[in-house]
Amino acid sequence: MTNVSVLEYMGIEPENEPFPRSLIIVWALTFGTLALAFPFYSFVVFGLGMDRGIVADVFQTQIAICYWLGPLAPLLPLKALKHWSPLRRIHWVVIPYLISSLLTHLVWEGLWVFLHEAISEGRNEMWAYTWWAYIDGGDLRYYKPGIDFVMFEVLSLLNGVVGTIGLVLLFRSNFQNLLGTLMVFTVGVVETALTWYYYGTEAMNGFANVNPTFMDLGIKFIILNSPWLVFPWFVFYWCYRLIQLQMRDPT
Repeated sequence: MTNVSVLEYMGIEPENEPFPRSLIIVWALTFGTLALAFPFYSFVVFGLGMDRGIVADVFQTQIAICYWLGPLAPLLPLKALKHWSPLRRIHWVVIPYLISSLLTHLVWEGLWVFLHEAISEGRNEMWAYTWWAYIDGGDLRYYKPGIDFVMFEVLSLLNGVVGTIGLVLLFRSNFQNLLGTLMVFTVGVVETALTWYYYGTEAMNGFANVNPTFMDLGIKFIILNSPWLVFPWFVFYWCYRLIQLQMRDPT
């Protein structure tokens, strides 16, 4: 399959069609502000001396909203998107989700894998607040991890590496690379399995590492992590449609 373009695969027409400004604004308000939130909240706690618990609640709530609203933005009833096909909407759900998810695996979880001992000892250090904002009430396993939990995060990091390679292969091939599609599909499968493992092991342990409050258990633990149970299904369908195009006879 050599002649299928991204535009054809998505079912959209002209290449010169301007990208909807309203969608860009939603992404700026979600992903854009989220990128600035990590240094901002660290400064608020350590530079301005505000209560770290309250700041952590606000911080993690913002992350949860952004992780959900950012990828779901193409499904919103925005006027500029009314002519978009369902497949095009799904495409623009999947791409931002994959990028934000892979960055989380590589950066937040990846650095924790290599620095978790220093992070545990750095509760009062500004640089470590990026992780402590979640550890405070969210999940103490990141503070005193067992070997099995460290291995869980190692697998998540490796999943991020696989997904990044797959996504790069797809972008470089104009979404024609079958191996890239299969690698991204695999990432969705592993994310779903790891998330159920993450929830299940803590539930079977009686939520011993999470405070049983609406904020800590409901927002930080459940809602914040649940995108990895929902959005992989968009990825599966997206990959399925890609594979149909990649495997078809070009003649």
